[in-house]
Amino acid sequence: VSGNAHRQGIGLALLQRLIEVTEAEGYWTLQAQIMTGNTASRALHACAGFREVGIRERYGHLDGVWHDVALLERRSEK
Repeated sequence: VSGNAHRQGIGLALLQRLIEVTEAEGYWTLQAQIMTGNTASRALHACAGFREVGIRERYGHLDGVWHDVALLERRSEK
């Protein structure tokens, strides 16, 4: 989502639509991997029903630096 569109609910709407489509297709688990420092994305996913199931240490590599990555999961209620 563009920087000038942050905090307008667009990211959550997109994530909720993804959940709707994948559930309609029969998927019952979605996973996300997010760098631990990306607190906004982690909070967004939590609002959409994802829960953190673990941290992968030094798993993501960006700009020559290794980062810890949070593994999140959402299970369908259906």
